[in-house]
Amino acid sequence: MAERPLALPSQKRDVVSYEDDVFAWMYLDQFDGLVRYEAYVVGYDAAGRPTTLEFVFEEGAFSLDHFPVVHAVWTAAAPGRLSDEDWATLHRFFEDQEKELKRARRQQWTYRLRALGYDVINAL
Repeated sequence: MAERPLALPSQKRDVVSYEDDVFAWMYLDQFDGLVRYEAYVVGYDAAGRPTTLEFVFEEGAFSLDHFPVVHAVWTAAAPGRLSDEDWATLHRFFEDQEKELKRARRQQWTYRLRALGYDVINAL
C-alpha cells in the first residue's frame, strides 16, 4: 500500500506594513505625572479602509525627567491647569516623539510583531 503524503494545515499570517500599519501614541498622564506610550497596529474594515487600533503590542511610561520640555510645561502650570497653549506645545512635542519612538524601536517592534505571528514589511 502506498503512503499518502503528509499534509500540514496551513496557517494564514497577517501582513503589516511597518510604515503604514504600526503607530505609537504618547500622552501626558496628569494623574501620575508620567509620559505614557502605546505601540499599536491598526485594523481594516471589509473594504480595506483603516479603522481603529487592532491591538496594542507594547505599552510603557517615562518619567517627566526624561523629557525636559514636558517637565517644564508641567511644573510651570502646577498647581493650576494646563492652558490651551500648553496643550498645543505638548501635542506638537508628542507628535515628534511618537515618530522618534517608532524609528528608534523599529527592530524591537518588528521582532515582537513577528513573534506574534505577523509578516512585517517595510511599506505598502
